[in-house]
Amino acid sequence: MEYYLLLLTLFIFILLAKILYWLWEFAKTDLRYQLYKLRPFPKKYQEILLRYFPLYQKLPDTLKKRLQACIQVFIKEKEFIGVKIQIDETKKALIAANACLLSIGHDRCEYKHVYSIYLYPEAVVKKQQRQQGWIVSQEREILLGEAWQGGEVVLSWRDLLAGDMNPTDGKNVGLHEFAHQLDMEDGEADGTPPMPFRYYKRWVNVMNKEFKKLRDLYKKHKKGFLDYYALTNPAEFFAVATEAFFEKPKQLKAKEPELYEALKTYYNLDPASW
Repeated sequence: MEYYLLLLTLFIFILLAKILYWLWEFAKTDLRYQLYKLRPFPKKYQEILLRYFPLYQKLPDTLKKRLQACIQVFIKEKEFIGVKIQIDETKKALIAANACLLSIGHDRCEYKHVYSIYLYPEAVVKKQQRQQGWIVSQEREILLGEAWQGGEVVLSWRDLLAGDMNPTDGKNVGLHEFAHQLDMEDGEADGTPPMPFRYYKRWVNVMNKEFKKLRDLYKKHKKGFLDYYALTNPAEFFAVATEAFFEKPKQLKAKEPELYEALKTYYNLDPASW
């Protein structure tokens, strides 16, 4: 009896230790974020953002402070892996800026489930095998970036930099891929990221309506406000809409007010007012 009691005690101790460790790991990001908000922002990062990330200059001071804190947390906690390219402070800061811009409306640093960022010098050519009946073919797909459910993000440095330096064209691979990561926080890439329950019904209704409206426009050979790629699936629709929300907010608000309002509510940000 004493033997089984000892085993039970040991099991409970290990379980509690694991729970405490998990809670610490989960809270660590939030604690770091609050501490970094109290510290001066390193000059090296400030210079990088002023030079390469024009959206930074548009932010109200309160949001700048949040972005600065989140960038430092992101750089501290994530693994940056260069594939045929050298990782430096500029690359880390810009990748972090793209990720963190999406979370500053909620005054926290997201992406606890993201662990590694793989950076390539340019777009990656990916070979895919497709089968139609008895016919098997090899197709080449050019990838500017990719987000994986395991917590990894793949980015092309050339395209990331080009997107950041042109903040009004509605195309930004960094914002796009980290929007996918927000979408996958609940374990599924379905175009509906985790949000307060009271927002879900409105979100689903608006997104379904806007998706169908865009699809109908392209069926009639008319150009929609969002790129045709948004029609790939609901997850891509959300990511493409996110690019437009941050880079072409006034146009999106004018052309697709319901979509803009849904994104504004989710991100708790109003880029059209910056």
